[in-house]
Amino acid sequence: MSNDADLEYGPTPPGAKYEHTDIDPAVGYKFGLWLAVSMVIGAVIVYGTFVWLERAGNARDEVRTFPVAAGRVQEPPSPHLQAQPFKDVYQLKTEQRSALHGYGWIDKATGVVHIPIERAMELTLQRGLPARQSGSAAPTMVVQDSSAGRTSAPR
Repeated sequence: MSNDADLEYGPTPPGAKYEHTDIDPAVGYKFGLWLAVSMVIGAVIVYGTFVWLERAGNARDEVRTFPVAAGRVQEPPSPHLQAQPFKDVYQLKTEQRSALHGYGWIDKATGVVHIPIERAMELTLQRGLPARQSGSAAPTMVVQDSSAGRTSAPR
C-alpha cells in the first residue's frame, strides 16, 4: 500500500521517525508528567494523614488509663462466663440426684417434704391413681399447634 492510498490520515512527511496517526508525543509526555505529579501529591496526603492520626491516637492513649495496667481489675458485667462448666454440670446433676433419691424439707412451716422417687412411686401404686368416671365421655377434639397457629383436630 502506498502513501497516496492512505488519504484518511494525510501524507506521511518524509524522514518521519514515528507514525503520525498516533498520539502527539507532547500530549503523552504531559499526561505522564501530570500523572506522576498527582501520584506524589496523593502519597503526601496519605502519609500526612497517617502521621496526623498516629499523633492524635498517641495523645489520646496518654490521657486514657487502662485499669489492668494501673492494677485495678474491674469485674465484667453480668452474665459471667462459666469458669468450669463441667464442674457446674456435675454439681447440678448431684443436687438433682439428691433431690430425687433423698428426703428433705420443701416448706418446714407448712410441713411439706419431698421423698425419694422410688418411695413416691410405691405410694402411688398403693393408693392408686385418680381415674375418669366411667360415665364421662372422652373429648372428641384435640387442640394442637401448627404453622397456622392453634387448631382443633378430631381425635
